[in-house]
Amino acid sequence: MDLEFAGKLNGKQKAIGFILLIPTYLFITPLFVEAGLYLYVKYVHVLDIYTINIMLNFFSTLISMLFAIILLKDFFKDNIRKFKENLLINTIWSLTAGVGIMYLISYLANVIIVLVLGTSDTASNQLLFESLIENNFIFMAIQAVIFAPIVEELIFRGLVFRTFRKYNVFWGHFISAFFFGFIHIYQGLFAGDMTQLLYLLSYGGMGFAFSLVYEKRKTIVAPMLVHMANNLIATILITL
Repeated sequence: MDLEFAGKLNGKQKAIGFILLIPTYLFITPLFVEAGLYLYVKYVHVLDIYTINIMLNFFSTLISMLFAIILLKDFFKDNIRKFKENLLINTIWSLTAGVGIMYLISYLANVIIVLVLGTSDTASNQLLFESLIENNFIFMAIQAVIFAPIVEELIFRGLVFRTFRKYNVFWGHFISAFFFGFIHIYQGLFAGDMTQLLYLLSYGGMGFAFSLVYEKRKTIVAPMLVHMANNLIATILITL
């Protein structure tokens, strides 16, 4: 049972979430945004490849976030309300213990990756993010620090974790962490780089940390805040 968690998802929301929201976030929205950018470049103004990728990431994530918020509006409101009931404690806990849990799990995962690969090479997703943020800090910072944490937490903790946790706590954590990790490595994996599978440990570990934070605070705003803090720190470090 997950009665302590803020907010509830009905069957219709779950069905739309799994059938439309997840494919929209991963494939459909990027496809339409890419088509729009193609037409813009062809008929209006030529853009360089970095600007195209930045706009693709920015608008794809923005549209998916709005879709997720509209679909899960009442659920999101209930979670915000619960977070605000203990605003100071929830905020401090998320930014200290929550961030600490995430970095501890990420560190352990990265140690395993280094031991296996014999190097500290960066995941392809991280390399792409670094190159894009170096070319346009503002758009990528907004996308990474605000849009992505909201939509990804609503999908992978709100929808996936809550759905499967209802039946089994272990599988709730595992499945949400696995799919969160997979979406961050699948492009490199499909490009033929099988070493990207190892980065499931890193990104999946991060997803596991977020679900642990959610489990502890019972409001999805907590892992959103931890996710935002992580992406903000990464953005600042890359920029510096």
